[in-house]
Amino acid sequence: MKQLLEFLPLVIFFLTFQLSGTTVAVGDVVYTFDGIYSATIALISATFLQLVIVKLVWGAVEKRLLGVALVVTVFGSATVLLRDPVFIFWKPTVVNWVLAVTCVGWHVIRGRCLFEALLGGGVQMPAQIWKRVTLVSALHFAMVGVVNLYVAYNYSMETWVSFKLWSSLGFSVLLILLIGVVMGPHLKEVANSDENNNTTTF
Repeated sequence: MKQLLEFLPLVIFFLTFQLSGTTVAVGDVVYTFDGIYSATIALISATFLQLVIVKLVWGAVEKRLLGVALVVTVFGSATVLLRDPVFIFWKPTVVNWVLAVTCVGWHVIRGRCLFEALLGGGVQMPAQIWKRVTLVSALHFAMVGVVNLYVAYNYSMETWVSFKLWSSLGFSVLLILLIGVVMGPHLKEVANSDENNNTTTF
């Protein structure tokens, strides 16, 4: 559920952008949705709402979510205040490139894969397999950042907004599949080894 909640700000961003040009009136207050700028304000608001929900339901907010919220606030505010969408264009790329650097830096400095640490030692695999997981993850995040900029600078705003939503879902699934391909064969070996060790001879 927490993972699904992470997509809430993106969904609200997408839906708000679709209201571009629409005018709503609540009493004496009249507001016209202003394209990417209204969508960015909605994204910032939804990101903070996400943090509040996570805090209330799970009791703590991960540093990763706090980092993403910081980047959204800084780049989103720059887009709205300076009336320049280039900042919000760069936000996904910055987040993904930071994740790529974090994956590599964590492995180099701490001598273990970031995902190994996140799993709390619940999965035991050779160091070489964890290195592959780090490599695949880092390359994935770096590639996602590059693709985001390519779409942002070569296609329409409408296309980029749709890409921002659906690519987040698609790339998340892709990363899970890639890590599964790397870890899968070894996990099967571990499972078979455990079965053999647990076999009792009468």
